[in-house]
Amino acid sequence: MKNNLLKIASLCIALGLAVTACTKDPDNDSVTPDAQSAAVVADNQTIQDESEDVYDLVDDVTFLPFGGRNFRETGETGGGDKGKHGGHFPSLGIGWDKPWRGRFDNCADVSKTVANNTITIVYDYTSVADGVCNDKAVGGKMTITIPVKPDSGFTGTLTRTVSYENLKRDTLVINGTHTITTTVASGKATASEKLANITITNTNTNKVITYTSTKKRVIDNKGTTTKDDDESQTTGTTNAKGSDGTEFTATITQTLIVKHSCKDARGFPVSGTIEIKPVSGDTKIVDYGDGTCDLKYTVTVNGVTEEKEKTKPEKRKKG
Repeated sequence: MKNNLLKIASLCIALGLAVTACTKDPDNDSVTPDAQSAAVVADNQTIQDESEDVYDLVDDVTFLPFGGRNFRETGETGGGDKGKHGGHFPSLGIGWDKPWRGRFDNCADVSKTVANNTITIVYDYTSVADGVCNDKAVGGKMTITIPVKPDSGFTGTLTRTVSYENLKRDTLVINGTHTITTTVASGKATASEKLANITITNTNTNKVITYTSTKKRVIDNKGTTTKDDDESQTTGTTNAKGSDGTEFTATITQTLIVKHSCKDARGFPVSGTIEIKPVSGDTKIVDYGDGTCDLKYTVTVNGVTEEKEKTKPEKRKKG
């Protein structure tokens, strides 16, 4: 899932799987502990997938310089565009007047403005013919704001913000804000992320997952000029609630590692653990394995471990 632009479509599958029928307590109309326990892993995986997709989305459509392709195109790394663009970031407004539509899902109307040293790029799907792009239902808007990148010798902190306004992909409608604050020092990048009051609505089931998440992500580009071998290490905490009453806190207890070289895994962690504590019901430990490129994981509850495997996502078609 890390090699495609706007992989939010793949989330439609994940969210569909995550919408678990819950047993209601007739006395207080709340989700029973058994139902909480059954739903929290699926809901948290939906959030995990969405978080990876959003980060990859921003990295792709804006050529974010930290861990993305543009970082390798600066004077620091001697990327292939250095001669053409003088080691600067053409996609961030230097000698570049047409926003990148991305490799996939390029049906949106895209506009870019630069003011007060800030670039604003709007991806607008509201006027897409028949509301369909590459056989996927689309709608709404995504707005990205980023600072104009200084020269390649810059060291410091930059912030990028992605806002979703009824952004629709298949059966999902997404609203909320994702802020990425990246610290750069000596060519290395560490991103602190906050996803604030994100809502994911499944229009088929009307289930809504609302969550806030804070994460720290370290990107290892392996010293190469392509992101195909990049690895990310992520830690953080998520608080979430479903419209069916499911509520939980998920904490990454061992760093989650995602490998871009794992093509079939598409953003699924290859190692790391998450502790998921529902408001009611048993705590669950999700373990993503030993680094092998697969979609397998285990769920442990009260000392009993169950092996699971996520359904392989569909491959996207170019638009």
